[in-house]
Amino acid sequence: APNVEFSTSPPISGTSNAAAVFIRGIGQNDFLATNDPGVGIYLDGVYIARSVGGVLKINDIERVEILRGPQGTLLGKNTIGGAIHVISRRPADTFQAHVGITGGSDDRRDLSLSAEGPLITTLKGRISFLDENRDGYVKRLLDGKDQGNINRQTTKGVFQWRPNDWADLRLTADYTHQRQNGAAEVVVEIAENPATLYKLFNTLVATPQFSTQWDSRWVPAKGSFTTFGTGPSQDDIDIGGIGLTGNFDISNTTTLTSITSYRTMNGTYARDTDASPLIYGHQLTKDDQSQISQELRLTSNNQRNITWTAGLFYFKEDIDNHQDIIIANGLFEAIGLDLTSQVTNRVDVVSYAAFGQASWDITSQLSLTGGTRITREQKDFFVDVLTVNNGAQVIGPEQKPTDVWWNSLPMFSVDYQYDDNSLLYFSYSEGFKSGGYNGRLIAPPVDPETGEPIIDAFDPEESKNFELGFKHQLNNFYLQGSVFSTDYTNLQVSVLTTGLNNSVAAEIDNAAKVRINGAELELQANIYNVFRINTGLGYLDAKYTELNSNTKLDKNAKLQKIPDWSVHVRGEYNFNISNYGDLLFILEGSYKSKSYNDPLNTEAIAQPRFSLLNSSLAWRNNLETLTITLFGTNLTNKKYFTSGASALESFGASDAAYGRPREWGITVNYDFD
Repeated sequence: APNVEFSTSPPISGTSNAAAVFIRGIGQNDFLATNDPGVGIYLDGVYIARSVGGVLKINDIERVEILRGPQGTLLGKNTIGGAIHVISRRPADTFQAHVGITGGSDDRRDLSLSAEGPLITTLKGRISFLDENRDGYVKRLLDGKDQGNINRQTTKGVFQWRPNDWADLRLTADYTHQRQNGAAEVVVEIAENPATLYKLFNTLVATPQFSTQWDSRWVPAKGSFTTFGTGPSQDDIDIGGIGLTGNFDISNTTTLTSITSYRTMNGTYARDTDASPLIYGHQLTKDDQSQISQELRLTSNNQRNITWTAGLFYFKEDIDNHQDIIIANGLFEAIGLDLTSQVTNRVDVVSYAAFGQASWDITSQLSLTGGTRITREQKDFFVDVLTVNNGAQVIGPEQKPTDVWWNSLPMFSVDYQYDDNSLLYFSYSEGFKSGGYNGRLIAPPVDPETGEPIIDAFDPEESKNFELGFKHQLNNFYLQGSVFSTDYTNLQVSVLTTGLNNSVAAEIDNAAKVRINGAELELQANIYNVFRINTGLGYLDAKYTELNSNTKLDKNAKLQKIPDWSVHVRGEYNFNISNYGDLLFILEGSYKSKSYNDPLNTEAIAQPRFSLLNSSLAWRNNLETLTITLFGTNLTNKKYFTSGASALESFGASDAAYGRPREWGITVNYDFD
């Protein structure tokens, strides 16, 4: 999909299961549980509230829908940048089973199993299991551990009950168990002119105690998938949820939909920030999150050329976040400077919304659509930060007065179908993302009048999006394109800055107003049912139009995670070999122009323009029961970053996470009827 950026290892996270998604330049790059994502991820209509646990690896997906621009008049939870909706396969009407085995490079060993079919006359079900195992690709030279490995098991069940002609109920449950080393992160730069904290550590701790220093000697060779880290490396997550969706035809024209869900996520992820045998910087994060939601939606298609949807939404979430942060270990014993902290955050979220949308077919060619969403969101924040060695209370423990945000979001569109195959449209929509709190208050701001530390908060984001586009379908040829412009205000930017005693402080501020202009063009063609091509082209021009006076950003800087150009091309060729089955050859390539991984545009972690190439060759027998696929990814073995962070002025280093290098494998699938 054009203008979509999807990273699974956000900066300074240590995990490879956190969805940092940007659509048309809008998203959120900070993984911390106290921050809301800018792009919503939904599983069967259920909102996944946190970025950690948002990388859904499930082997029974029917389709994935990508909705660009603000969403809220049709979905339960509003989202400012767009939405990714993962929709599960429904159980089959007859008994079926599946076994899949994959082996390949990096000692890859994957197993997928599923079985489905009728249980009684009105009830059918599907159970699936996926076990993934793969070695990491960043080697720790001093202890032999591999970062970026995969060790994950996922179980899922879907049960559909149709007791009569007017009721359809679907129960889904999923659970993922992950036990891995940390993400594939490496240090790419250490400050040549060390900060004061850096000097103190080397002079008072590293040199006298270990006869070495923390400096550029611990930066691996450029492009090397290695690290000198010996500290914590952990990526353990348990994710689960259950959802009940009911569709009830209450009349010939009206359907009532109810979506009830409960989800939970527990995670522990740790990283060696300094990437050396010294203990200059270590970080461990623990999250315990749970959420419940209820959505009620009425959809009607009456006889007066009007269709409408109206709904109510309730969402409640409890987040417990704990961080153990070690900075310059040993300075307390040397000079009494304690920068080793324990941070405990709790956020309680309650959100209510009413939403609706209606379309009126004025003529057979012209239709108008309008909608609105009214949201009330409330957050309570509890914070407790103390330094470990001297036991000093930095801030808290205290409860911040409740923050409540109200917002009304309109949308409007007009469609003109100028022939049976072509459509023109114009739309206007607004988006909203609630405010929040900085969850790393190891160096909190101070009230200038009282001298007391204060809880640092940030305000909601808002966006206004204008879009003009077309869609054209002719036989096996489909073409669509659009141009759009977004005014994005109160941009929540995460920047690593210098905190108390030159320690590192990660802050989120409402730093800017932004204008994002862009265009997209997508083509799908099916030629004689033998050759298929799917291609997409995206362009973005994003600029700061206004900066707050206290921001550290440069108005001429590029926005993070936004390449100017992105291109994707996928071709499929299906060749029948008569009595011996079918061969399917797939070749896909992608290109992205240069982009920056942080708002400060640090060149060491910038991603130059690059291309990726993947391919596969599959054989399937005539009974369509056995499929053998040989595949390769990143065939040119391109080295590229998926994320990065820089703290040269405070901590003294920049680090980044690599994408996986070239891999190959073979998959054997067998389907039973």
